[in-house]
Amino acid sequence: MQVDYSNDFYPKIPFYMTYPMQSMYLTEMEYEKDMERMKQYYPAETKEIMELVEQRLDQLEYEGSRIYDEEPDRLMIQMEIDGIYRKLSEVQKKKENRIEGNMQAASYFEMVPASIAGETMTTQERECGNPWLRSMIGVLFGAEMCKRRCRHRRCRRWM
Repeated sequence: MQVDYSNDFYPKIPFYMTYPMQSMYLTEMEYEKDMERMKQYYPAETKEIMELVEQRLDQLEYEGSRIYDEEPDRLMIQMEIDGIYRKLSEVQKKKENRIEGNMQAASYFEMVPASIAGETMTTQERECGNPWLRSMIGVLFGAEMCKRRCRHRRCRRWM
């Protein structure tokens, strides 16, 4: 039996409408460009932290990665944040060592008064040095991880 496509039961569809998901990929690219443009407004210290966060998440971004789990492990996230914090403190110490004379640069750890950091600190926060900086790293790590999880969910079919 042959189907007659000339009647109105089968309306003609323009070719570009047969693949409606093409615009989704372009929308994702526009979103990425906009995010990069907004990152240019970050303060210099935040850009430095964000660079370390992005480097670490680039290493963790592969198919089947634990960052794409339905509910990522809190301990894994805390360990990643601690690793970034340690790397950041090493970078800061190297910068301080390069400064000549007795003048010392203000470190990340001295930027925020202790009163803002909070009066009660857990032992983990005491060991880490500056809870404010650690929180900042956590926020940037969480936001970047969320962005990558959403992109992975939306674009997985094209890659």
